[in-house]
Amino acid sequence: MLSNTRIVIVSILLTVAAVVSYCCVGNIVDVPIKKSLSTFPTQIGAWKWVDRTHMSDEVRKMLGVDDYIQYDYVSADGIPVNLYVSYFSYVGSRKGYHSPKNCMPGGGWNIIHSEPFKLTVSRSGPVAVEINKMVTQKGAEKEVVFYWYQCRGRIIHSEYMGKIYLVLDSMFKRRSDGAFIRIIAPVQDGQETKAVEYLQDFTRQVIPVLEEYLPGA
Repeated sequence: MLSNTRIVIVSILLTVAAVVSYCCVGNIVDVPIKKSLSTFPTQIGAWKWVDRTHMSDEVRKMLGVDDYIQYDYVSADGIPVNLYVSYFSYVGSRKGYHSPKNCMPGGGWNIIHSEPFKLTVSRSGPVAVEINKMVTQKGAEKEVVFYWYQCRGRIIHSEYMGKIYLVLDSMFKRRSDGAFIRIIAPVQDGQETKAVEYLQDFTRQVIPVLEEYLPGA
């Protein structure tokens, strides 16, 4: 839980972020995605594509998404994961990310646990990154969720830091483009640790692929 001092500091930073974003909005440049997500690979390592989910035009317009995919993959031994990637050429008052901490409860999923999660991925060499891990439940169904924001060359887990970087990049780079990535695996037979292991494997393999599509720094 945030201390009172940290709450005040975060509130001030978010207020500054809102003011600067408003002042800079006319100077922000739309940054197109490097490659359309429609060409995203149907095989990621040993993971094979099995299905996709289409977003309605109404929902896509509401979110302001410029490009997206929602693909189901399955491992060689039959474990499924769902990958959702949404890209925004700019993030502003009319378009931007929706945190799973808000969206998933709205869909009936209770958040049992949420914490930052560290893992090592290949980004021109091994690099430690921090993403978010959530455990959610709806009735008898239980899932493990990994998610993060991939913005202008950074992998960010914190919504607060994401807003700070958004302000700085709006001011100094005239950019606010970014992507939201979410990966879900079901907990089968109560094996939560196993679901996390499969998510780690898929995440380590998908991040280098994502960087072929998402604009860098």
